[in-house]
Amino acid sequence: MAKVIAPFKIVGTLDELVFYVDQENKNLVKTKGNPGITKKQFAENPIFQKVKNHGVEFGSCAKKSQNFRFTALQFFNRAKDGSFAGRTNKLMLEILNEDTIHPHGQRTVEEGMQVEDSKTYFIGFEGNKLRPLKTVLKTKYSWNSETSEFAIKTFNPAKNIDWPETAEQVHIAIARSNWDYILNKYTTEYSEEIIIKKEEKTTSINLKTNIPRENQLQLVFLYIGFSIQNRKNFKELKRSNNTVSIIWSE
Repeated sequence: MAKVIAPFKIVGTLDELVFYVDQENKNLVKTKGNPGITKKQFAENPIFQKVKNHGVEFGSCAKKSQNFRFTALQFFNRAKDGSFAGRTNKLMLEILNEDTIHPHGQRTVEEGMQVEDSKTYFIGFEGNKLRPLKTVLKTKYSWNSETSEFAIKTFNPAKNIDWPETAEQVHIAIARSNWDYILNKYTTEYSEEIIIKKEEKTTSINLKTNIPRENQLQLVFLYIGFSIQNRKNFKELKRSNNTVSIIWSE
């Protein structure tokens, strides 16, 4: 038998190959009807090439997604669920699949990003899929990319937010980031953070960020978090209660 070397585990059957995890949590592969294959067979037999190609591409996507998660780290640290890392990997794989220039095993996120539609894949990505923006914020908002301004004309805290049971205050902020997906660099500009109590009267919300100088891929993140009053300070609720969503990309 041979050990699968990849940043993920494979379980199941692919053509004549059977992938499984043994009692020692090792990911192994064997052919149907045979007790196992050798490392040499795994390295030299062309039947395994598809698996090795997928491992190479998944590894490159995992590195890209790790860098992507840093673009709005201040928000993602406060609003994410257990599937967050896996979903960023999936997002990068979707973009990599847009690369029709290179053969399987050599495709890249960089080439996939050359397809204009790929930039739209980021819109609606949630840091915490348990609290998606469409269920948390129950009113319309506007975004002006030229002035880098986010606004809600009429905001009623009690009615326009889906409040966690114990929450007393809502925190709202935006961030605008430029992600250089080729060099794995980013620049992020954060707005001020507005804190509004649940019982406050109807108001308007206006948030603004600086615009990053470079423009490889610009992303705008909207953060909505919650807290309770703790004497003169506030205590944030667990990140599973909070929301961060990409609302614009270009």
